[in-house]
Amino acid sequence: MTKRMIPLLILAVILLGCAKKSSEWKENHVLEAAWVVGLVGNPLDLSVSGDKLYVAEDQGGMSIINLNDYSRQWITSFVSVSGDTLPLIKIRKVSSINNLNRLFINETDGSDLIRIIDTANPDSMKVIDNITGATSDVQDMRFQPITYAGSLFTYEGVFCTGRSISYGKYGEHFPGFPPYWAITSTFITPSSANGAFLDSQNLYVAAEQRGLLIYNRTSESLIGECDLPGEAQKVVVSGNYAYLACRQDGLQIVNVSDPTAPIRIGSFDTSGYATNLDIWNNYVVVSSGGGGIYLFDVTSPANPVLVDQVTDCGYVNNVRFHNGKVLVASRDKGIVIYNLIP
Repeated sequence: MTKRMIPLLILAVILLGCAKKSSEWKENHVLEAAWVVGLVGNPLDLSVSGDKLYVAEDQGGMSIINLNDYSRQWITSFVSVSGDTLPLIKIRKVSSINNLNRLFINETDGSDLIRIIDTANPDSMKVIDNITGATSDVQDMRFQPITYAGSLFTYEGVFCTGRSISYGKYGEHFPGFPPYWAITSTFITPSSANGAFLDSQNLYVAAEQRGLLIYNRTSESLIGECDLPGEAQKVVVSGNYAYLACRQDGLQIVNVSDPTAPIRIGSFDTSGYATNLDIWNNYVVVSSGGGGIYLFDVTSPANPVLVDQVTDCGYVNNVRFHNGKVLVASRDKGIVIYNLIP
């Protein structure tokens, strides 16, 4: 050994000793597998309302899972108000409003549409209407009650198709008029819109390679933009922060306290492709394809702390929180439920 090699060996030992072991945090999991619900199809989308989990299963129809006992109701068709049987062929998206007994499913066979279903009677759910305008290749959809005073409309919704985002309202209580859906705003984005989130003033868009876009709901104008690494897939907003799943660049966090000047403040690169996410209290969970699920503590949004990663659930399409549990849509296993044990 030459004298020149000795300092190099010493440096290598020092670097190895200081390197952070990526496996240390795995020794004590805070996510504990509690239950697995087998499915027929591939669970692509999830929606939680009350104690029920609605699952879009692609060619397998859809399921409704009771989160109290994990019993499953498998549905392959609905009945229209006229009594016709409507088979479920390809169900890609699902959104529910529990307190209004309304379920929305995106049927993609033939002519793409969004069906509106009355769920008041679980044993006899009926399709009461269809949304057919601008519903081809829906990438994301969210429906929610309208809570502001004075509105004659019952609920509102937003859905993304290509570079177009449609926002509409549905009225069911107009005296002398039948229920109807009205698209009141259309936002044309500069790149593909894969995810959308509404608050009372703004529309937040996960716009693939363009990052995060923010539109004012009243003026319908683009008021803020933040470029992000990776391809923005989905977005949720909590308080002053937007959290995005950005495919090959994992979790990205943006301060949106000033929506006209959003600032990227934190991130964590996950393995696999980050496709979806959800937030509960100070936790964010990310579905990351072959990388499983990642759980973060975002008490300090600028410094997300990895709390756990789980890969035994297989390839993950989607994820949701519910009462301290993590609900995982697994291509390989169905719905996997984990208890979160702080």
